Amino acid sequence: MAPAPASDLEFLAVLRAAIDRYFAAVDAWELTYRRYYRLPGAAKVSADLVVEQREFEARRRELAELLPRARHLCLKFSQCDIFTGLPHVSLGEYAPQERAESAVGSSERGAVMACLIELTVACRAEAAGLPPSRSRDEKPSLLQRIVEFLS
Repeated sequence: MAPAPASDLEFLAVLRAAIDRYFAAVDAWELTYRRYYRLPGAAKVSADLVVEQREFEARRRELAELLPRARHLCLKFSQCDIFTGLPHVSLGEYAPQERAESAVGSSERGAVMACLIELTVACRAEAAGLPPSRSRDEKPSLLQRIVEFLS
């Protein structure tokens, strides 16, 4: 196993690559499942899906190893932890006729990428010595507004 990246920015690059590989493994599994699908609700992995299932499980393990530090960064920079549910995807739950969209939908993928961008921006700001920015939903306290007004 490779040593963990030292900085938060390096870690986020590793995390993004792992998430991209995980999404690619999910897509490959679902593509093969649709191609070789036989019975409605068949959740077992047939001989047609062995390679894709191994790849998916390897990418899921890789991602799961990175999640504790990702959660820590989300807490550190006041971001919603969107990564928690990613490894709990259930593939093959629906027949291709019942559901056409992916087990990891486009809105969830977009939220994951948006969170990665926000974390990267926050890490770069911290590395540059800039004060942390408030989230859009967080209102400044009266004292903070007075200090900002006077400065």
